[in-house]
Amino acid sequence: MRILEVKDLEIYKRLLRILGAYAKEAPAQGIERLLNSVVEQGKKALPKDKHALNILDEVLDEENPADTVQKLMNMRFANLPICCKPVAKLGRRCQCAYWNRGDYTSDRVKDLIDWSGTGKSGKWSEVDGSPVKLLDMSKEEK
Repeated sequence: MRILEVKDLEIYKRLLRILGAYAKEAPAQGIERLLNSVVEQGKKALPKDKHALNILDEVLDEENPADTVQKLMNMRFANLPICCKPVAKLGRRCQCAYWNRGDYTSDRVKDLIDWSGTGKSGKWSEVDGSPVKLLDMSKEEK
C-alpha cells in the first residue's frame, strides 16, 4: 500500500498532466482556468480524505485526456465502481454519500477538488450536510 503523502502528490501531478494536455488539445473550454487554479494552489487543492483520493486515483486515467476530463467533470459518485463508491449506512439501508465543503454539498467527482481555493477541507455527509461514516467496500486480496 502506498503512503498517503506520496499518493496525493502522484494524483496532483497526474491531474496537472491531464488538464494541461486537454487545455492544449481543446482550448477555450474553461479547463485552462481550472488548470491555473490548481497550479496556484498546489496540492492543497486536493482533498485530505483517503477515500476521496482513491476516487480521484480511479478516475484520473492518463490514456486519453479528453475522456478523463469528461469523467472528472461529469461523473457522479453513484456511477463509480463499487470498490471506490462512497457508501454510508443510514439506519437499515445503505446509500451513496455526498461530499460537503462548508455550505456546499455535491455528489460529483469534480467537487472533490477545491477549484476555487476556499481552503476548507471536505467531509463525507448526507444530503443535508450531517457527517457520515463510510463503509469499506474495497476488496481484500488474499
